[in-house]
Amino acid sequence: MNIKEFEHDDWVQVWEGGWSFLSCSHFGDQYTKEIRFGRRPFVSESIIFSKNGRSTAWIRQSDRDKLGTYLSAQVLKNSDKGNEVSKNLKGQVDHVLPFMKRFLKGKIDADTYKEFWHKILVYYNPHINVKYIVDYLDKKLLKKLLPHFESARIYAEPVFSDSEKFMVNFAKGLGKQEGYAYKLILSLTKKELYSYFRNNKLPEKKDLEARYKNSVLVFNEKGSWLFVGDQVKKIEALVFGDHKITELKGVSAYPGKVTAIARVINDPKLGARLKKGEVLISGMTRPEFLPIMQRASAFVTDAGGVLAHAAIVARELKKPCITGTRVATKVFKDGDLVEVDANIGVVKILKKA
Repeated sequence: MNIKEFEHDDWVQVWEGGWSFLSCSHFGDQYTKEIRFGRRPFVSESIIFSKNGRSTAWIRQSDRDKLGTYLSAQVLKNSDKGNEVSKNLKGQVDHVLPFMKRFLKGKIDADTYKEFWHKILVYYNPHINVKYIVDYLDKKLLKKLLPHFESARIYAEPVFSDSEKFMVNFAKGLGKQEGYAYKLILSLTKKELYSYFRNNKLPEKKDLEARYKNSVLVFNEKGSWLFVGDQVKKIEALVFGDHKITELKGVSAYPGKVTAIARVINDPKLGARLKKGEVLISGMTRPEFLPIMQRASAFVTDAGGVLAHAAIVARELKKPCITGTRVATKVFKDGDLVEVDANIGVVKILKKA
């Protein structure tokens, strides 16, 4: 494929976290081929970066706008649709979580693995509905429906953390059987794993090691492609753009204005680095970040919108929060003095570290 085909100026980050390369391989196929709203796929293109067991997913803003407009139009016609979507998400949580919990220990065979990913596919439709609809509703309707959406979003929080626990358990079992470290099993593509189910042959360990360290998966409706090494840098340049800017704009999730030292933390295990009163800069927060967020004076994230975890916690703690900046974790550095103006959704560097 020609990498230049993916050169667009509207790439936006939609999540960041500890999802494995193998999980990302499934997600990318679901995004561009399997998850559909009417005749429309969730997205036309997706790029997922994977490095040392952590990953970030990017989609086109134009795709996000089309989907958000489509979903919000349905709610505008019938506001009961908003409550229905929230209930559907909770119903899918009740369906998929017990299944996953049954297999957080013990052997997972090929049929169970495939059933798991089918359940995730079914779950994803209401999850995406709730996640993306809120950013496109008018303020009056959003105010009415937001408590229902927030409740469903919080209820669903354990799904993706438990999904990766399921994947780790599966990988440990297969790795022990084949003499591979489990992180290498989690560096397979979906296609390679399903091929293994048929012929019991795995790729070379050195190839999987390279993927684990730094790789990128690129998806569209035509297919998927894997890149490692220098090619990853080329795709990063296409997606991330110029990081020499000193000011970013995002979505104001809770108002307020703070001037403080920035601390960039993507892994909650490194949370002790943030001192009380500093600004938390992160790709995306999750429940494990809560102790860090309680010490922070404000939150700024690359991904997310009104229903992002950071946004929900900001409203609970009444702390300024800006989500959806795309590249805050790349623009800002530890020790930068920053001004977070969540009244207008702007964060800027006042003094570099």
